[in-house]
Amino acid sequence: MTYLTEHIAGYFDPFMVVLLGCIIVSISLFIYSGISLFYSGWQRYEQRYAESAEPSLDAIYLTVPPQHVVYLSIASFALATGLWFWLFANIFVAVLFGLMGLAAPKILLWWLKRQRDKKFDHQIVDALTNIGNSMEAGFSLHQALELVAQEMDNPMGQEMGLVVRQMQVGMDLEDALENLYSRMPGMDLDLIITSILISREVGGDLTEIFDNIAKTIQERHRIEGRIKALSAQGKMQGFVLVAIPPAMGLALHYIAPSLIEPLYTTLIGWALMGIIVALMAAGIYTIYRIVDIQV
Repeated sequence: MTYLTEHIAGYFDPFMVVLLGCIIVSISLFIYSGISLFYSGWQRYEQRYAESAEPSLDAIYLTVPPQHVVYLSIASFALATGLWFWLFANIFVAVLFGLMGLAAPKILLWWLKRQRDKKFDHQIVDALTNIGNSMEAGFSLHQALELVAQEMDNPMGQEMGLVVRQMQVGMDLEDALENLYSRMPGMDLDLIITSILISREVGGDLTEIFDNIAKTIQERHRIEGRIKALSAQGKMQGFVLVAIPPAMGLALHYIAPSLIEPLYTTLIGWALMGIIVALMAAGIYTIYRIVDIQV
């Protein structure tokens, strides 16, 4: 009994107890601080991500809370990471492609906004024609804009409807048109708004002005379409050149895994992949600059 008491007393040495308690407290504080820093950092990231996504959502009239875009990004990251880990059984490759998936929702929003802008640009000529015909029939500019908002498809109908509603609640035409340009910036719209504002200041026949602008825009669209047709081959060549390396990598991964594994399991392989990605990015940029002809 005495031996057992002495053994227990020796095991629970006061110095060791105090030292062990300090270690436990230190580890607990470290874990708590790490969790707090991660939580605060995540909140800041979520807020910045949501704030950057909100203008895109408003621009394409999507009534989706910005926080849902954040959650969709997380789901995209998890899905991309799981998919590439299943394909390559390598966590580093999976996380790398998962980070690309993290940006997928914002890229999708950018693409939707770009498609909407393109459709709006193609509707401008029809809108000018409708406005000019309405004003020739005796309508005012406000009434002509309201008629366009009612009869034309989106996005022109949505944008003109918003302009009309802003004017109905007391906003000046100039401010309403400036808001329209901030939502849908473009060279054609800038020309139209400038013409309207100058006409209000010095006078002029808006019907004739709109007719001349519509002819100018139609001619530029015709030239742009011809340029796109001539540069389509270069764009397709660039797409094929970019798609070949990933396609060959996937094919070799299943046909001869031993040949492709050093590319993502060794330091030299990672360096080579970095060089390959950099060269592909430089090639894409070069091709884009060559075929991007401004009219």
